[in-house]
Amino acid sequence: MSFRQFALNNIRRNASTYIAYFLSSSFAVMIFFTYLVFINHPDILKAPTVFYGMTLASLITFFFSFLFILYSMSAFLKARLKEFGILTILGAQRKQLNYLIFLENIMIGTASVSTGMFCGLLFSKLFLLFGENILDLKLAMYLPMQAIWITVASFMALFLILSFMTTIFIRQRKALEIVQGSNRPKKEPKASIWLALLSAISLSCAVYLMTQDGNENIALAILFDIIGVYFFFTQLSVVIIRLLKKNRLFSWRGLNLLWITELAYKMKDNARMFFIITMVTTMACSTAGSVLAVQNYGDNTYTEDPFAYTISSTRKQDSTKNVISVTQKIEQTLRQKGIAYQRFSSNTIGLSFKKVGYIRFIRHTEYLEMAKALSLPLVSLQDREVLLFNSPLVTREDVSDKLTHLTFENQQLTSSLGKIKIKDHYTKSLFPSEYVAVVNDKTYDQMVHALSSEPDIIDHRYHYLIPSWDNHAIPDTNSIELKIGLELQKWYDSLSVNENELLDGYIDSRAQNHYTYKQLTSIAIFIGLFIVAIFSIFIASFLYFKLFIDLQHDQRYYHELSKMGLSLKEMKRAVTKQISILFYIPLFFAGIQTLVGLSTVNPLFSSKTNTLTSGLWALGIFTAIQTAYLLIVRARYLAQLKRVMV
Repeated sequence: MSFRQFALNNIRRNASTYIAYFLSSSFAVMIFFTYLVFINHPDILKAPTVFYGMTLASLITFFFSFLFILYSMSAFLKARLKEFGILTILGAQRKQLNYLIFLENIMIGTASVSTGMFCGLLFSKLFLLFGENILDLKLAMYLPMQAIWITVASFMALFLILSFMTTIFIRQRKALEIVQGSNRPKKEPKASIWLALLSAISLSCAVYLMTQDGNENIALAILFDIIGVYFFFTQLSVVIIRLLKKNRLFSWRGLNLLWITELAYKMKDNARMFFIITMVTTMACSTAGSVLAVQNYGDNTYTEDPFAYTISSTRKQDSTKNVISVTQKIEQTLRQKGIAYQRFSSNTIGLSFKKVGYIRFIRHTEYLEMAKALSLPLVSLQDREVLLFNSPLVTREDVSDKLTHLTFENQQLTSSLGKIKIKDHYTKSLFPSEYVAVVNDKTYDQMVHALSSEPDIIDHRYHYLIPSWDNHAIPDTNSIELKIGLELQKWYDSLSVNENELLDGYIDSRAQNHYTYKQLTSIAIFIGLFIVAIFSIFIASFLYFKLFIDLQHDQRYYHELSKMGLSLKEMKRAVTKQISILFYIPLFFAGIQTLVGLSTVNPLFSSKTNTLTSGLWALGIFTAIQTAYLLIVRARYLAQLKRVMV
């Protein structure tokens, strides 16, 4: 029998030992290959935003695949240390042992790459259909030759690197250590009381800094949080478990002593893994909460804007260029399609106020024209009186009901006008992303005169109201409003690059803005869903591999306890508590960090957008996925322990 046949027979006869490593590697290959099939699709290459986003996701996937396969291989080798030790005692040389490991890894790697790509091809069409629904693209199936070559080259190189790494891993171990394998007696977990205190203090400081106003403390809060979480899992958790063991009222009650004793070892052994899981879960849930909040903000921006199109006019003259009127193009397009519209003009001034912030002022006569069409209040204003509209999309607090006067920050306005009295305020705004103040024509002219030394103080706009279009219904891709907006934008872009032509304004389409928001958030959600799925499966696999390594120890442990009278029901209860804690402790900390982190980000969004709600949804989905994996792992693990019960 040749050495290659020996390696092949070793794999065939120990299929139960190799299967977890093989399946985990195949899954990593399948995910990466599916991403590449999507990225290299001809229609995706035409959408740069989607292409770059998916490319970044594929790099993240490959990086975590490397860590995942490395951990899987480490767990796989630890489970076979005793076998390697027996081969060493029987006379196998180090180079023969290294060659055996190298051959096995290459064989498993080749089989994993082949299986992963085959499964990836089977699921590629489903993946493309899912992408079509989210990204509003037509993605036909094609032969992904580039994806095949990249996957084969990447993962075969990865398995070669890991094969050399594992030979170093085995070479550094002594013969007795190899023979003992995973059956070596474990040392009592130790922890430093000072580092445990550092963990508690760091976590407290992180929460305190995140609850303070301002963004200057966020970086320091994140640093304290990372330090606190790391030393919680490596030090503080061991101290807490040790205190629980010393508390006889708790530890001697029921089966608590059984699972607490074993939990101390498992928490210490898995500390670094728990830290990584916590941080990754926090980032995933926080990002998901922010993306969903941005998507909600895009919806609110559309529904709060009464004008379908707005032109910001430049009012610049240049006799050497052909001036093209944007307003004429919009009106011509609407007339050709038989769409009735109303046009309003506004000349506004943007000013800053103490305790209030930025407010845009509009002339009373111009406001009245829009107010009649929009069913807004028709009020008369005295000199230096203001009608204030609070924008529901502005992130700062509403201040109109707290102040009776507005104080200018500009000294020229303060000296000429003094304070502006607030006559009344409304929550609905003319312009959704701005606070708008209406003043009578005389006060407006006084403001313009006081600011005459400042160039370009007035913003000239044209607003198009189309009564037949309902701004409360979010438009789809077949909406006539969106089609016209995209058509106008395409026309605008084609002319703006011509040096001999000058456009007299900039087009702003509420439907196109919403479509852009939706595209960006859909890409982020599409990428995020798969990254979260990968993280979830990798996390569950990490824990499964760790439990698999300790399986023989736990089998002997519960076998001896069953001889002393431990029932099958009691064993299941003790094991379930252990596994549940291992699965849910990282999620618990990730949940706290996500909620605290999003509470600091929430003020950056409008009052109609709640990042905390979005974060809770993301955390709930993540917890549901992990619970499903917990039930699967628990069932398989209990089935293995049930065999050794007397």
